[in-house]
Amino acid sequence: MKHNYKLIDVITDLQERGFNHDFVIEKEYIRCLQHNELISPDDFEISETYHCGSKDGDNLVYAIRLSNYDVSGILMSSYRTYIRGMSIRLWSKFNNVIKLSLTAAK
Repeated sequence: MKHNYKLIDVITDLQERGFNHDFVIEKEYIRCLQHNELISPDDFEISETYHCGSKDGDNLVYAIRLSNYDVSGILMSSYRTYIRGMSIRLWSKFNNVIKLSLTAAK
């Protein structure tokens, strides 16, 4: 996980690199807003993770790639949203990426 970036800089950089879809968390899935499709945790990969702190709170930004389609996008979540309303299966996928990122940073 990359820390202490400005949210606008992260979003701009990811969009310039082709992450042009928006995703939101919906209990057991993520939803692609442009296609209104639910995506199972097995059907996407988290390419990059960023921690963006601001006076309004901390945000996690994920660069998402769908496994079976040429679709990449951004999922943003506050820490509060991250721990609330997410299935264990989906939480495990996001949590494993955070753990791997923190381990690699050491």
